[in-house]
Order: sequence, then structure tokens, then C-alpha cells
Amino acid sequence: MPGENKRRFERVRAQAKVKLPGETEWSECNNSNISGSGLFFDTAKELKPGDFVTMQFMLHTESNAIANVHFFASAKVVRVIPIGNSFQTAVEFIIDDVVRKEILKVIEIIKSQNLKVDRPTTTEAVLQKNKPQ
Repeated sequence: MPGENKRRFERVRAQAKVKLPGETEWSECNNSNISGSGLFFDTAKELKPGDFVTMQFMLHTESNAIANVHFFASAKVVRVIPIGNSFQTAVEFIIDDVVRKEILKVIEIIKSQNLKVDRPTTTEAVLQKNKPQ
């Protein structure tokens, strides 16, 4: 059916850092999401659809419920969109079920963190209350 969602796994927004082949430093990804089947991220490195990469990536949450969970994964580049000086890149993981289950566990933690109400700190609440109108 047209417009049918063919995704096998739910995607969630995630804070991620990636290290691609040939890179020595971690790159913070400002716009990323992950599922059990792949990762979407911004990078300065141009990859081509069809490229195969072995990548490292870390996931973390703002609340530090998990801190820098580190994965290695082989992946196939499925989409690249140039935006200014960076590239929005989508990769499909080539991983075994054990690694996929670990990624899915982290996704569940990220989902639970994203569902919590974001309450201001006491300082933020006082500053907001005393802010001139």
C-alpha cells in the first residue's frame, strides 16, 4: 500500500558521536536518530550510497541515565543528503542478533528518558519567575 511504513524497528532521536574509517577523533552528531536496523547522522565526511563502512558510535542521554554506550558496527550507506558543509547520512547496520539486542536495549532506555517531563531546575524556575515581562 502507498505510504505504508516498511520500517522493521522504531526510530528514536539520540545523541550520538561517530568515528568513521580514517578518522581519529569522535564527531558529535547534532541531528541523529537510531533504530535496530540503522543510524542517521550528520557528518563532515562525504560517504557514497552503497559504501560499506566499519564504524564506531556512542549513544548517551542528556540525563546521563546511560553514559557513552559504545558500539562497533559494519554498515552499508543507504542515503546521503548534502546540507551546506555537512552530509546527512543514513546507514543500515550489518550486525548479528546479539549486537542488535544490545542496541535495542539502549533504545528502550533512550525512549524512557525522552518520555519523562523535563522540569526546570530551581534556579531556572526562579529566573523565569523574576524575568521582567
